[in-house]
Amino acid sequence: MKLRFRHNSLRLRLNRKEVEALAAGVAIEENVLFPGESRFSYILEPAARVEPEASFRNGTIRVCAPPAELKDWAGSDAIGIYFDLPAEGGHLKIAIEKDLECVDRSIEEHDPDAFPRTGKNC
Repeated sequence: MKLRFRHNSLRLRLNRKEVEALAAGVAIEENVLFPGESRFSYILEPAARVEPEASFRNGTIRVCAPPAELKDWAGSDAIGIYFDLPAEGGHLKIAIEKDLECVDRSIEEHDPDAFPRTGKNC
């Protein structure tokens, strides 16, 4: 799972295996380890409620999305699902998207589980 920030938005991009696991109810987690035993984590998981949620506590970003919406998205051609959540007098935009295969990256950055590019999603 990849994480990207821009302005007051975050984007999570998932490969096929991660999308399948998420649709089956499994949380997806990534960790970045820093010198000095510091850790930054981000987690995407099915929500316990029907509304999406997001939080940042103790170095961990947690995004929760409605399970039914995750299952529908996983089985469709849709690239992403999107949420707008109230946050500190404004809003936080969240995008959860299928990660498409790279066409111009080095072989080291190639993910064999990325979604293939088709005429529908280019």
